[in-house]
Amino acid sequence: MTNSKPADKEKKYLSADEREKLIVDTAIMFVSKKGFKFTTRELAESIGMTQPLLYRYFKNKQKLIDRIFDEVFLRRWNPDWEVLIRNREIPLRERLKRYLTDYTKSILDEEWIRVFLVSAFDDPIISQKYIAILHEKIFSVLIEEIATENGLKLSQHPDKKNLATELIWGFHSSFFYLGVRKYIYRLPIPKNIEAIVDMRVDVFLDGAIANIHHLTDQ
Repeated sequence: MTNSKPADKEKKYLSADEREKLIVDTAIMFVSKKGFKFTTRELAESIGMTQPLLYRYFKNKQKLIDRIFDEVFLRRWNPDWEVLIRNREIPLRERLKRYLTDYTKSILDEEWIRVFLVSAFDDPIISQKYIAILHEKIFSVLIEEIATENGLKLSQHPDKKNLATELIWGFHSSFFYLGVRKYIYRLPIPKNIEAIVDMRVDVFLDGAIANIHHLTDQ
């Protein structure tokens, strides 16, 4: 009887694109669990590659962090949202419901929620960059659309502009908080996202319409 050695496990060779994707996916996992204080050496070891090889794909940690931002946040951003909320052929209430239903489903992802939160502690520039996008492309547009639909012109006084931003920001954040409840507190949330959005939009718009005159110069 001859001794037979177990066949060596076939080594999988990755293409450059596959290896780069592996680096990014692993880095996102690292950040979602450990925050942004990981080292490139730790990351390379977890993948099974050398640190110099990792640097062939990302010259430094900041380049990798920039890529994480693109993958986690920018790739989920749908430019159609910006078109939708400006489309006055559709009633504002319907626009808001359609946008927030799609947006909420997009961000209800554990890695998205955790990366956003840990960045606020470890590298707040990342979360600030994303919030700046929301302010520019969503918040400022929505408050103008609410005013326009009700025949009003918003005040340009700094205090009133800040109040207008707070009005939208507080409302919009309530949908992000669903993800916090689910993935941070580990508490159940309703499965019917559409029903949540419908109710919150109706309550918000009814209240905003009744009080938006406080944000004008009239």
